[in-house]
Amino acid sequence: MKARQDAAERMTRKEVKLKIPAFLKTRACAPALKIWKEVVKEGLEINLFDNVDARVLADFCRYQALLEEELEKTFPNAKAIDRLGKLVLSYAEKLGLTPTARARLAVKRANQSDEVKEELDAMMA
Repeated sequence: MKARQDAAERMTRKEVKLKIPAFLKTRACAPALKIWKEVVKEGLEINLFDNVDARVLADFCRYQALLEEELEKTFPNAKAIDRLGKLVLSYAEKLGLTPTARARLAVKRANQSDEVKEELDAMMA
């Protein structure tokens, strides 16, 4: 656990302020912008995102909004739901928004920490 915490500290910046991509500010993307604000708020609390994630996160929000819109229709298109659901899940995995993705990220950070320790030990020998 300590190695995981140390690795997480090295991978984070002191201040992350995600810039909203311009296309999310249009009226057509209002539902996606709402999702953006919710996800960013939660993600920044646990240091999940970095500035370089903004565009991928915006795409996730757009697809999530489209999926929700399709699900609200009286006669939703099953193929569209399936396609959008797969896209949303794919983006969620890439962004660390699923429990398994966050667990893999924690392990990866811990392993990176072990590699750095081994390199330092080798340099000191």
